[in-house]
Amino acid sequence: MEKMPSGTVTPLMAQYRRIKAQYSTEVLFFRLGDFYEMFDGDAVEVSRLLNLTLTRRGESPMCGIPYHASRVYIARLLRLGKKIAICEQISLPENGKGLAERKVVEVITPGTALEEEYLEQNTNNFLAALCFAEDTESSIYYGNHKRTLKKQTVSFAYIDISTGTFCATHWNCADTEEELPKELGRVMPRELLVSRSFAETEKNAAVFNRFPSVYINIEDDWRFDAESAYKQLLRQFGTLNLQSFALTAASPEIFAAGSLLRYVLRTSAFCRSDGVLPQVTGISVYADTDYVVLDHSSRKNLEITENLRDGTMRYSLLETVQHTQTAMGTRLLRSFFAHPLCVVQDIKRRQNHVGLFVKDGQTLRSVRTVLSRILDIERLTSRIALEKAHAKDLQALRTGLENWLTIRNLCEKFAPGEFSDALYVFETDTALKIIDIIRSSLLDEPSVSLNEGGIIKDGWSQELDRYRRLQTDFTRILDDYLEEEKQRTGIPNLKIRFNRNIGYYIEVTKGKLDAVPEHFILRRALVNGDRYTSVRLQELERELTGAGEKIIEIEKALFLEIRAKLAEHIRYLLTVASEIAYIDVIASFAYAAGLHNWTCPDIEEGNVFEITGGRHPVVEMHLPSGEFVPNDAFLCGQNFALVTGPNMAGKSTYLRQNALIVFLAQTGSWVPAEKARIGTVDRIFCRVGASDNLARGESTFLVEMSETALILRAATERSLVIMDEVGRGTSTEDGLSIAWAVCEYLLNTLQARTFFATHYHELTRILHKKLQLLCLDVQERSGEIVFTKKIRSGASENSYGLHVARLAGIPHTIIERAQVILDGLQKKTTWTESSLPVFPPSEPPVCDTDKNPQHAQNAQKESRVQTFQNPGLFSDEELILDEILSSEPDAMTPLEALQLIARWKKNLSGKT
Repeated sequence: MEKMPSGTVTPLMAQYRRIKAQYSTEVLFFRLGDFYEMFDGDAVEVSRLLNLTLTRRGESPMCGIPYHASRVYIARLLRLGKKIAICEQISLPENGKGLAERKVVEVITPGTALEEEYLEQNTNNFLAALCFAEDTESSIYYGNHKRTLKKQTVSFAYIDISTGTFCATHWNCADTEEELPKELGRVMPRELLVSRSFAETEKNAAVFNRFPSVYINIEDDWRFDAESAYKQLLRQFGTLNLQSFALTAASPEIFAAGSLLRYVLRTSAFCRSDGVLPQVTGISVYADTDYVVLDHSSRKNLEITENLRDGTMRYSLLETVQHTQTAMGTRLLRSFFAHPLCVVQDIKRRQNHVGLFVKDGQTLRSVRTVLSRILDIERLTSRIALEKAHAKDLQALRTGLENWLTIRNLCEKFAPGEFSDALYVFETDTALKIIDIIRSSLLDEPSVSLNEGGIIKDGWSQELDRYRRLQTDFTRILDDYLEEEKQRTGIPNLKIRFNRNIGYYIEVTKGKLDAVPEHFILRRALVNGDRYTSVRLQELERELTGAGEKIIEIEKALFLEIRAKLAEHIRYLLTVASEIAYIDVIASFAYAAGLHNWTCPDIEEGNVFEITGGRHPVVEMHLPSGEFVPNDAFLCGQNFALVTGPNMAGKSTYLRQNALIVFLAQTGSWVPAEKARIGTVDRIFCRVGASDNLARGESTFLVEMSETALILRAATERSLVIMDEVGRGTSTEDGLSIAWAVCEYLLNTLQARTFFATHYHELTRILHKKLQLLCLDVQERSGEIVFTKKIRSGASENSYGLHVARLAGIPHTIIERAQVILDGLQKKTTWTESSLPVFPPSEPPVCDTDKNPQHAQNAQKESRVQTFQNPGLFSDEELILDEILSSEPDAMTPLEALQLIARWKKNLSGKT
């Protein structure tokens, strides 16, 4: 090959760079023979991410991966948040000269991946979109209707093209700082499309930084055009309007929802030619009021789906109840955890279903056994809809439907009407029809390739059977033909033989040449006889030669026909998948209830909160049986519990367990308690220990105050508030003052059900008719203390911090010195009680961030509080002693020494 001069761009590299310019944000997989190659910046980055060898092509860095192993590498890049453009050779040059024609045939992104290798089995693969729903400078026309838009709402939607899940919502722009992290934390999309104007807002960009695992894809604003989005939604659902989905042309949700569909259509290779995703059969529009709201911080602090230590499911609430047997059920359970219910009737419906399985252990065991044999019908259905399913996928679907019918029969053991409202499918004839088609047409162990054969059963197609017989029974077919010719010609000693040069031929001996019929064609004359062929024999030979290819061709056509028939039942199959997933989750709840000895809570309207013998579900599961100490919680009448007690006594566990019990109750699960009576909550807030976020320039205290501000701004009287150690990130005086003021606001204004843990014992001096004092009991035995982990009424008299420090291994000399300092501080601290003026009814306390109308009314409640004075952290005696020890008498003049003594005397006498 002729060497190109230095700096010269070869035709191949020119082609690569021309295509790469069109896909600048994607990693371009450039097909060269049996490899996908990457060049320049892509090669450098991918070689580092995948630990590939970096070579060079001319002056360009290059790395490559084998074509047959590409899916493994693509999956790894997707998990790292990369987009991949697949550039294939679509035609080869004539005579082997010149460049092959290449074209990008597919763009795979984290949110549009569909192949099994690219997806996590038990979690949804959500693609989300986010934009401003309205713009003050534009007018939108829908038909002859003109609508002037105002920039006041945010549109948010998400979709999983592997399951067909499609949801949308909106919120006011003013609430974005609260709503955006809450929705991202609830959905956790793999990829997020964001309009440029929204992404460039400084506060929004700061929120995105908190979700590093989400791939942010910034798109120009014109791609979120409302009219185009609305038309795309109409095309998707094949309707004249969207009223059946609670949407109109003016709904804010259409901006993000329609744009999501358009993005998938222009990037994915799996969409139909008519521009729709057949597995997406509807869209669910939701609002905050539909479910219990947990902000992102509360969800993390309560460790709902992952722990705070390493972000895995280990030691999370999800771990304690995830006993699902199917991937569909696991995903639905996560959805239940993302969307706890608010309506009492809906909660009780789930509870009743769980109760049926709890009471009938045999049916529960049988159902769970059958569920374990069902594969992911939801994703199998999507693969069928997108024409990606192979024959084994269809057999897996058949097995799943057969087992679903078995579960249906098992559930008939329940009394009539007890479980019927849990069944989404009203007829099973369609399932039987699908099962019959698959069972009759496909081999039990078919090939996954359409180009190898081995898919269709004998008896399904007469033509296919004929070619198979031709291939497998050719000798018998020749014998049958030979017998026909013997009868027709009267030559009894005819023979059919094979020769490499002339193929199959009929041999006629010399003595019978006069009986050779006219349709025999002479191939060769020999001494002892002649060799002939016939039109029929030539046809049989040609059929045999092409039988293999013909079999593959026919099998492929038949399989595509079968898959197309099944695609007519996409909506039905997705409904079956939903029913299986629901039964799986209910059975999982029932299994967890029996395994952990949980009870069914009484759910009602109002603010009742009575938990007897409550337990922390996660902590209890990881302790030896019987070691966890249960505790009661009653917030009836006195809805604010101020909890004190030393470190390690169990305050945080007590607070969290109460929040988790409420959370579980409103998902429909049973709860870890002897008895529970709970009024539904609209929001759960959990503010516990925080940590620095140096990347955002936020200290521990700033994070703590931000979370506290969110609670005070968003909580209502129906909320449940858990607050642990508010104010500890700053000075004692500032922290105590803030904690005190927060307590007052919660008591007088919000009046939410609250558990407030603190080490500021001074807060126990607050007197209020809605406040109750609780503490963790500590017993002193022979100079040692024992944490009983038991809650009791009253206030803790000691934090026992020095004892905990001793247990942690702090040197003994430091402990002794700390004890001396503590004794001095306790002697010097003085208290003076005085009744502060109560907020009069005409002057309620005002929170400038308050957005709840009921707060102003709640603030009319009266309270009586106490205040205290703390002269400082160190006493005057200690300060003077330190000054004496650090002074240098030899360096002082007599006058300076006298002045020091005078000042010390003045300070100690208290004279000013």
